[in-house]
Amino acid sequence: MLEDTKKDRRITGFGWGARRPWWKRHWRPLTAGVLVLVLLAAGLRYWDEFICGGPGNGVRSVDGQCVGITDAGHVFHDDFADIQQRIAEENAQVAEESGGQAVKIVHLGTFTFGKVSPMDPGRMLRAIEGAHTAQMVANRMPRFGDTTPQIQLELANVGGQQRQWGPVVDDLVEMTEDEVPLVAVTGMGVSIDSTRDIAQRLSNENIPMVSSAVTADGLEHGEIPGLVRAAPSNTEYVLALRSYLEELEEEPDATLVYDKNDPDLFVTSLREAYEEHLTDFTDGHAQEYEGTTVGDPQGSGLYTTMALNVCWARSDTLFFAGRAPDLKDFLSSLAIRQCNDRHLRVAFAVTGLSVLQDEEVMSSLEEGNMSLLYASATDPRWDGAVPGVEAPQNYGGFANAYREYVSEEEGALDNGYALVNHDAVAVAASAVRISNQSESEKLPTATQVFSHLMLLNSAHEVSAGGGTLSYSDRMAGESAGRFVPIVEVPLDGDDPLEDPYRTGD
Repeated sequence: MLEDTKKDRRITGFGWGARRPWWKRHWRPLTAGVLVLVLLAAGLRYWDEFICGGPGNGVRSVDGQCVGITDAGHVFHDDFADIQQRIAEENAQVAEESGGQAVKIVHLGTFTFGKVSPMDPGRMLRAIEGAHTAQMVANRMPRFGDTTPQIQLELANVGGQQRQWGPVVDDLVEMTEDEVPLVAVTGMGVSIDSTRDIAQRLSNENIPMVSSAVTADGLEHGEIPGLVRAAPSNTEYVLALRSYLEELEEEPDATLVYDKNDPDLFVTSLREAYEEHLTDFTDGHAQEYEGTTVGDPQGSGLYTTMALNVCWARSDTLFFAGRAPDLKDFLSSLAIRQCNDRHLRVAFAVTGLSVLQDEEVMSSLEEGNMSLLYASATDPRWDGAVPGVEAPQNYGGFANAYREYVSEEEGALDNGYALVNHDAVAVAASAVRISNQSESEKLPTATQVFSHLMLLNSAHEVSAGGGTLSYSDRMAGESAGRFVPIVEVPLDGDDPLEDPYRTGD
């Protein structure tokens, strides 16, 4: 009887022999299991951010690339670690000392790189350094207008081929409503279809843009409202070439060499500019090739056959409309052409002179009895040249600021990317400052800065490193007043040409 009672107690759950309820017996393993599931779910949710520096830094993995918007939350390339840290430190100081009078400018570009990329780490490093130089100048001296509001700078990576731009641009649009609002986008240094798509989306949202190295005609305010340039357009480059060629003692006997791949906004508009403004030098002579396009593997390009044709035509000048990687291979083929006893001039339009650090290209020029004739946005001989005559009036101020805030490295300014990206931020900051002249304490909005771009003229010209820039409806987003020097490589002497072509001439 006693035994039956104990058995009953065990069954009913009372007494010493009672079993604990199942949930009490299993709560520890259940809790651990739930925790694992929660962590797993969180990991899956934020995995794309964890592998790009951690949640909340504005950068996430898309198609295997870390894209998004940050200052130093994710270092896009080892070479960028120092400059990104400098930007983050300045942003933190602005946040601490500005009293809420601060806005954001975002430098948009391609900060991841593959075997075939529209940009490379060397040029992008200088681009970021130039943008930061302008940020520091804008926050510390009145060169671009009053020093308020202060400027925070961030970097937006849209992927190595700009294919991941959609979610990044979505984030940019949302940033216009932040406590420290986005008021302008700069950079945008590649003339390809995705750049046009990005610009059109930002234009639709009334977000102003200042492109640094986008030179293709059609990518400006006249076609896409709110988009202006810091560098010259392809047409302005070609007009500068024409001005130079007309002063030569002997008129060139030229051939147009162009990439027939379509579409490529840079190549197509450069070819059209050559055909419109330089046909009297070519008499219809032209050679086409199928070269690389952005994102495609390197192609052979039939350069050897073209070199033979150049010899047969007895041309002394080539107008090249193609991408820089093709030019490099083409020069290598031209160096061993049969007619290299005759000097050959190859004319091109380029934002910067990266070739000066390219030993392979410089060797091809020497061995092939050739020179590269660049219409460019910079001249490495501007440093120390006569301001306003041989060099832009404010180039020295830019160069000194770069050395103070970034680096004194010799040759750092040669490729021109620091200069044009400094000037892009200078234009954006100037538009911000003239948008902030009301008595209201409210910060200027992106829409207000958008509407002030075409007022950067007369009393509000921009004191940029490449010239005193002026924007108006007459130039449709192109600046007037930018120097466009003609540089022949190998460099001929230590002094730049006097009184070079200026945009708007």
